[in-house]
Amino acid sequence: MTSDGGIKIPSRLPLLLSHEGVLLPGSTVRFSVDSPRNMQLVSQRLLRGTSLKSTIIGRRTPPPSCLCSPTFSGSLSPFFHLCVCRIGTAGIAVQVVGSNWPKPHYSLLITGLCRFRVSSLLKERPFVLAEVEQLDKLDQYTTPATEGAAAEDEELGELSKKFYQAAVQLLGMLDMSVPVVAKFRRLLDSLPRETLPDVVASMIRTSNKEKLQVLDAVSLEERFKKALPMLTKQIEGLKLLQKTRKMNPDNEKRVLSVRKGGVFPGRQFNLDGEDEEEDGDDAVALEKKVHGANMPDAALRVCLKELKRLKKMPQSMPEYALTRNYLDLMVELPWSKSTKDCLDIRAARTLLDNDHYAMDKLKRRVLEYLAVRQLKTSLKGPILCFVGPPGVGKTSVGRSIARTLGREFHRIALGGVCDQSDIRGHRRTYVGSMPGRIINGLKTVGVNNPVFLLDEVDKLGKSLQGDPAAALLEVLDPEQNHSFTDHYLNVAFDLSQVLFIATANTTATIPPALLDRMEVLQVPGYTQEERVEIAHRHLIPNQLEQHGLTPQQLHIPQETTQDIISRYTREAGVRSLERKIGAICRAVAVKVAEGHRCEGIKSLPLMQMIVTAIKLCSYCATISG
Repeated sequence: MTSDGGIKIPSRLPLLLSHEGVLLPGSTVRFSVDSPRNMQLVSQRLLRGTSLKSTIIGRRTPPPSCLCSPTFSGSLSPFFHLCVCRIGTAGIAVQVVGSNWPKPHYSLLITGLCRFRVSSLLKERPFVLAEVEQLDKLDQYTTPATEGAAAEDEELGELSKKFYQAAVQLLGMLDMSVPVVAKFRRLLDSLPRETLPDVVASMIRTSNKEKLQVLDAVSLEERFKKALPMLTKQIEGLKLLQKTRKMNPDNEKRVLSVRKGGVFPGRQFNLDGEDEEEDGDDAVALEKKVHGANMPDAALRVCLKELKRLKKMPQSMPEYALTRNYLDLMVELPWSKSTKDCLDIRAARTLLDNDHYAMDKLKRRVLEYLAVRQLKTSLKGPILCFVGPPGVGKTSVGRSIARTLGREFHRIALGGVCDQSDIRGHRRTYVGSMPGRIINGLKTVGVNNPVFLLDEVDKLGKSLQGDPAAALLEVLDPEQNHSFTDHYLNVAFDLSQVLFIATANTTATIPPALLDRMEVLQVPGYTQEERVEIAHRHLIPNQLEQHGLTPQQLHIPQETTQDIISRYTREAGVRSLERKIGAICRAVAVKVAEGHRCEGIKSLPLMQMIVTAIKLCSYCATISG
């Protein structure tokens, strides 16, 4: 209602009693309501067919002594004697949101209007209703700043001027490019001086006790005296932070903004320097990593641009984490890190012969590459494709080639891959985007010249997500892979020093365009003599070691090995042969564990079992079917 004295609030107001925060005139604060009386107030006065903006309620923060009293949630009479004649804030509920989880409650967004004093308690149930006396002018926020200035006395005018100058000084220490800070500057010039203590006290980080002191200050002079030390404290804290930054010039200037809740939205001043110092140090460390990664100029420009955007983002934004992950990947990629090749041909030949029997064609191709590397240092990595039946050692020979060259080895299984994003990566606009397997492999090995084994390249699929075989065309083309562009990185990466080795069982399912980019080396199956030699050089010693046996406990003659190959394993590779030898080792391990001894060799300290053709039938009978 209105009168000659200006706009007046109703003389009777329902009281919202809560200990969550302090509502000052001119501020907007969100409160959670779950007590029975406050729930009744919301349901009967705010949600019963009336407009929220036409309902004024009283908001009062009880003193700590009342909160600890058991009568706070029971009878209000003892509580009222403690809280009567105390100051509260009349406000309008701008928004009401209800929820049943984890328990029934309402969330209220309330804008403070003016102070009031509780004169008498009218009723306690179903909610508190009290007679109040208005203490502030309700229209002060709509009065221009020039009005009422002449009525101020000299002391009050000096306090008002000093408080205004301190607020301007605080704004001068903040970044005016932030919209909320610029809006604060405009409001500072437009609002009346008597509203500044409430507005500033509601924005800066202070305790509820200090805000209650400002709320209880009825006279304007006392209000300025209570709020000015709080403002001075913030300015001193900012000066201390700026002095610390000047001592360390590497630290970037960080923006302190204003919290949501005053007359305008924003973020709260945070003068607890630990988190901000950690964020600043983290940004500086990331910038040093970017400059120390020795990446090309194009990638460096992209990283510096993203880093500049990252410094302006608050950590609560979803894009902050995406940008940070992108920069972490960029600095971890081996743009210029490489291993030195071992070019000793004799040592390489010895190592290959020790690791693999036969495979002369593959060994000769590796030695040819080493010989050319000795004559020319800047040689592009070859694109090899080993084609042969399963079990002939195509994958293991790739690992031996990496050890021969002294390079890192990384295997990429392509069997069943039907999405081209597995090769090229996802664009960063998608949720959950990530780089492709090529870039992830380079990050894993940490060098830019590893040996990449593209296993089962003939079993690539195709779907609505694209053709991964088509994406491999750029990867496996020596004329294009020096500028391979992953969708996630969106910058070129040099793959020309990577030695790519693909494996396949047949060339019939490989697209012709992809097959044309690779040097195909056929790996034929082993003969019986070669498999016997492989078994005694590699398979039997490995199986004895895996089953905890020694050559003194088990001996398999060559005749027995030939019987296993001819009668139980008819294949091009040696995988079934290895499984049969493993079955023999398990059968012998049972007898060794039982403590049996063979006849005629009781003088030996350890039992030695010689697998003959007769015993072979019993050992392999369980695995032949």
